[in-house]
Amino acid sequence: MRYFIYIVIIITNLIYLPNVEAKTPKWQDIDYIIQSFFEVGLGAEHGISKNLNLRKWNKPIRIYVEHNVGDKTLHNRLLNAHIDQLKEITKLDIQRVDNKSAANIFYFFTRQSEIRQLVENKLGADVAKNLHGSVCLASAKINKKNVITSTHIFIPIDLARMHGKLVACIVEEITQSLGLFRDSELVFPSIFNDKTKNTLLTGLDEILLRLLSDRRIKAGMSKTELKPILMSILAEYKSQGLIKTADYRVQKGDLYEMLGFRRIKKNN
Repeated sequence: MRYFIYIVIIITNLIYLPNVEAKTPKWQDIDYIIQSFFEVGLGAEHGISKNLNLRKWNKPIRIYVEHNVGDKTLHNRLLNAHIDQLKEITKLDIQRVDNKSAANIFYFFTRQSEIRQLVENKLGADVAKNLHGSVCLASAKINKKNVITSTHIFIPIDLARMHGKLVACIVEEITQSLGLFRDSELVFPSIFNDKTKNTLLTGLDEILLRLLSDRRIKAGMSKTELKPILMSILAEYKSQGLIKTADYRVQKGDLYEMLGFRRIKKNN
């Protein structure tokens, strides 16, 4: 039996740039990071629900992109830049492929007028119902061991651009498809918080992705199983200075430069 997760997001197109000269940001507290990981990694996609077990990939990720609109060069440049940053952070084996049969993430750049029929054709009418009120959509298939087996991502370019959310959709959908599925207003600053003005990955997001991809963190782990392991890993990160320098490190991503954001200076 396969379990299905459906992710629908509405996101903003600005970014939070932390003031590194101020006191230590709240998000850098280890307990805060752990709670944030539980919020986006264990919760359901919408509303309040009981905790779920962690879901993640256990094999190489291969991305097939189908492009049915103009500006292909621009869209590929944005997507490739973000994939490169995800690879750098997570050290996961993530590659784009030209052969659909070799893929487990199927990425569609499409139009608003065509997306409903496209989603119905690929995933069925029940999934298409989630399009109401959404800018972009992704759905992931999860097996009974909580392993992600495939993901479909749909970006209606004209609608995303109209709302100023093209980059936000590109960044958030594929990032969440790695296993941090849930949006939460309790996680800040983060692309997983729809109430904040984040388009690109934040330092907190970078740490959450590092945790998710750590080999000590296994698909199917519960909150009880995860907590001592997360505490141990984060203690290592803190001693290595990885938490303190995360904001600086994440802003080295090419998307920051491409979009003209002023990068922060390294805080020694």
